[in-house]
Amino acid sequence: MMCAKQKNENVFQNICDFPIPTYDEWRQAVEKSLKGAPFSKLLTKTYEEIILQPMYQQKDIENLPFTETLPGQFPFVRGTDAVQGEKDWLVAQEMNHPLPSSLNEWLKNDLIKGVNAIHLVLDEQTKNGLNMSIEEGKVASNGVSVTSIEDINTILNEINVSKLPFVIQSGVSAVPMVGLIASHFTNHKIPLTELKGCIGADPLAMLIKHGTLKSDMNAYLDQMAEVIKWSTKNSPELQTVYIEGSPYHEGGGSAVQELAFMLAVGVYYIRELQKRDLSIDEIAPSIRFSMSIGSNLFMELAKVRAARMLWSNIIEAFGGNEHSQKLTLHARTSRWTKTVYDPYVNILRSTVEAFTAAVGGVNSLHVSAFDEPYTLPNHFSRRIARNIHFIIKEEAQVNKAWDPAGGSWYVEHITAEIANKSWQQFQSIEENGGMYEAIIQGIPQQLVNEVSTKKKQDIERRKLVFVGATMYPNSSEQLNVQGDESLKDKLQDRMKTLDEKPGVNVSINLNNVMNDVIESAGQGATIEEISVALGKGNGVKVEKVETYRATEAFEVLRQFSEQKREQGEPVSVFLTSIGALAEHKPRTDFISSFFETGGFDVLKNNGYENIDEAINATIATSANTAVICGKNESYNKYAVQIVEEVKKKRPAMKVFVAGKQDSQLEEKLREAGVDGYIHVGTNCYQLLRDLQGEKEAMINE
Repeated sequence: MMCAKQKNENVFQNICDFPIPTYDEWRQAVEKSLKGAPFSKLLTKTYEEIILQPMYQQKDIENLPFTETLPGQFPFVRGTDAVQGEKDWLVAQEMNHPLPSSLNEWLKNDLIKGVNAIHLVLDEQTKNGLNMSIEEGKVASNGVSVTSIEDINTILNEINVSKLPFVIQSGVSAVPMVGLIASHFTNHKIPLTELKGCIGADPLAMLIKHGTLKSDMNAYLDQMAEVIKWSTKNSPELQTVYIEGSPYHEGGGSAVQELAFMLAVGVYYIRELQKRDLSIDEIAPSIRFSMSIGSNLFMELAKVRAARMLWSNIIEAFGGNEHSQKLTLHARTSRWTKTVYDPYVNILRSTVEAFTAAVGGVNSLHVSAFDEPYTLPNHFSRRIARNIHFIIKEEAQVNKAWDPAGGSWYVEHITAEIANKSWQQFQSIEENGGMYEAIIQGIPQQLVNEVSTKKKQDIERRKLVFVGATMYPNSSEQLNVQGDESLKDKLQDRMKTLDEKPGVNVSINLNNVMNDVIESAGQGATIEEISVALGKGNGVKVEKVETYRATEAFEVLRQFSEQKREQGEPVSVFLTSIGALAEHKPRTDFISSFFETGGFDVLKNNGYENIDEAINATIATSANTAVICGKNESYNKYAVQIVEEVKKKRPAMKVFVAGKQDSQLEEKLREAGVDGYIHVGTNCYQLLRDLQGEKEAMINE
């Protein structure tokens, strides 16, 4: 492996037959090409407060000690395992059908198609320790409601559970779900030592996601300790703490915040579990992290690598051994980046995000289906998502290399940047009493909201681009989201059947928690009955992190436009294009895309050479908004006259000019009655919303 301290000349001297330019020479050439603009124009400030350079050098990584480590060596930036054959990850596709029988069919189908983990998605009722509710029964929820051992038996019917790891985020407590699945193992005479993977709780994630917990934290921490003690003796390959980063990511937070808060949650659990007589080498191996992977490839890649490094340092500080220092990381492609419109683009997003996770070296991965934002995935969308794994593995052969991004000056540098800033954020949380106390005070919620606000502003201005939604929309696309009425009926029938079942009296001895839970589960006790027997104390209420998808606001605009179109009142804009096609096309294309993101009908023409024709056509249009498009020279000649004449005949019409103009012309246009200028800095969302007229409050407010 090449030492990080080697000179650039040593790298290239044997292959270059021309002088190797210095960085200063390169910068001088760049500054010359900028024609007076400052070099700082090429610097990019991220939401993580990291300044990205246009080019990185060897000196940028010379003081980073981890760059000289190998995979399997502390602090495990390059991976937790030493190089031995291929670097692989579990194909852990989420199974989120709300009906246990259908979920079983999904599992059986996908397991013979390459999936090698049982990744069950529980609905929010189950994760809160509650049975299926009437509200849940009315709609197809995103996840299955597991009520009793009967549901587990249905889901796992004809599944060889002894050969497959589980991946289940169990919500506030792992005890009920571990109890149900352990009971299934016992009833089928499968050794509990074969129960592996992760069936884990993260009550803090549930608290910050929903803003409430029905019991106090001590109750959930007691249960967390009990299930770790049980699994250590009975199922040593089972992890029972599953720390989620998704609430912060899906709330619009930064990569630094997601990582820092996950670490802070982990440290909070460690300290609390140590108080309950568990050692660090019992606790740390029981923890799995789960993070979302966004579309900013290099930043997300650095986040994954930094996570391993920081966690290993934390566990070392607690006195954990080398095995305990190794992070287990699950990843899922981001929900936040997915769009309802132009949904096939989601396939491309998920591919980039999955590739990032694979290169980063995650232990397991879910690739989301392209139709995830608006429906349960169908056979086609699930197959495409599943096959993304195999394209990356079998065709791109990413798993043939260990830490393929290692050694890149850029990647190594921003890995260190992410790590340093996450560590600072983590220390700030610690100074405020740890993660639980910080959540009570609303600190992480406020920090996430600050970044989210910046992102929303950039999305509204189309500075943060989402192809097919906020840029380059498919103007002819019609949203066609249909609910499955038969599924709703089946959920209602299932709920009625559950309500008719007799209750089970659950009694749990605090000295024998897991065995009593497993026995009660075997007798048919529901998850709510088990949770009630376990729970104690008063609930908790805090400010929650509001999760959303990045393009929701624009999708509401388009849906409103579609409704108006169906009512025979289309929301439209007329382009007053001046001159030949070549003269107005750049701005007409920009303005067309601008308005199409809100579903407006854009009324185009080939351009008017005659100013009177342009004025008459604008006045005659059925649209209530017009945008003058052309070259600046044309504006100087005709724009003021067009605005004046249109406003005389149609004073209520909104008239805009495409592009910013010099102050003198803008003053004349203002006097003529122009309503504004549309350019790259315009808040697209707010303007389109205003032009659509009064309606209910929208997503970004």
